[in-house]
Amino acid sequence: MAEKKRGREIAFAETYEEAVKKVIEKAFLKQGISYLIKVDKVREMKRGHLESRKKYSFHINRLQTEEAKAALVVQNLDEGSVHYMI
Repeated sequence: MAEKKRGREIAFAETYEEAVKKVIEKAFLKQGISYLIKVDKVREMKRGHLESRKKYSFHINRLQTEEAKAALVVQNLDEGSVHYMI
């Protein structure tokens, strides 16, 4: 069995909006950037009830950070919709 090498993937960006997730996916596919999407369910207490949202985290190969930054700069994404981890 092949061993998984650690330290190859890094967290690149996070978003809560599915439309922004699709834009990022298309940009990465167009530029040939390998990525992994992790989906987390975030629960928050609001007005006496729990509200849950999905958080999409993009993890990329650490050697492709410059290409990923360039691909997303071209997309002109709103800073409020995407949180960059790098």
